[in-house]
Amino acid sequence: MKAFAALAFAAALAVILYQRGILKPAAPPPPPPPPPAILNEPAPVIDQAELQKVLNSAQDPDANVRWQAVLFLDKVQSPQAMPLMRQMLQRDMDAQLRINILNLLSARKGPDVVQAVLLGTKDMEPEVRLAALQALEKIGDFSVASDIANGPIRDQDERVREQAMKTLNTLQDMKQKEIDAARQRYEAEKEAAAAAAQKH
Repeated sequence: MKAFAALAFAAALAVILYQRGILKPAAPPPPPPPPPAILNEPAPVIDQAELQKVLNSAQDPDANVRWQAVLFLDKVQSPQAMPLMRQMLQRDMDAQLRINILNLLSARKGPDVVQAVLLGTKDMEPEVRLAALQALEKIGDFSVASDIANGPIRDQDERVREQAMKTLNTLQDMKQKEIDAARQRYEAEKEAAAAAAQKH
């Protein structure tokens, strides 16, 4: 009873102190600081007119200049970057530049990327076809398995045929891991459901 009386007295005292302005509620936390100005600026270090000049550099006679132009357009996420890379994979005369583009795309995902890389599997140069298959192996999209089975595994170059089989093996391993992970998730969910049912 004494404890209850003490609590009631403390509560009443707190109300009186609050009403007289002596006891104030905790102040709300300060708002977060505004982002630095650089985060509010557009990503490219150049404007649209200058960006067009970079796009024109993608047609430069020097392959190194063309590659640097592609890299820059890709870094600033220009909408012209992907169509340009696709076009270069089909038409650019420099094999190393085509290989560079395939290596760049190997770290990407998505149907546009996969379709662009598949162009490299039909390239005239075996080194480019090899790079395309290696890129597809890294991307790990199972949908390309039929394209590989119906083309590169019959390539004239034995290195390309070997890489085609390596890529198919990697894709199969990745698919199996995905199936195993899904099976483990299903078993865990089934066990959890059974345990919950037993509790009820």
